Amino acid sequence: MPQHWVFDDEFDGGEETCGRVIINLHTYVREMPPGTHIVLISEDPAAPVEFPAWCRMTRNALLDMAHPYYLVELKPHLVPEGSLGDN
Repeated sequence: MPQHWVFDDEFDGGEETCGRVIINLHTYVREMPPGTHIVLISEDPAAPVEFPAWCRMTRNALLDMAHPYYLVELKPHLVPEGSLGDN
């Protein structure tokens, strides 16, 4: 994982397929506040295509990726303007 990444939590999808990882990830992040930075880990070879698409569809921000690691900001559009947050 890139050493310069700053994040609040991580989710390891292991060797599961992207579909299963996305379902489990949705449940995992459901209660997390907007603006949370999470590292998603997935060994699936389709992840470099699937996770950017998931981010676009869910309005999460893909900040950086270095397969098998993906740095995501959850729902940045819902962070109150001018809020510094805890991140």
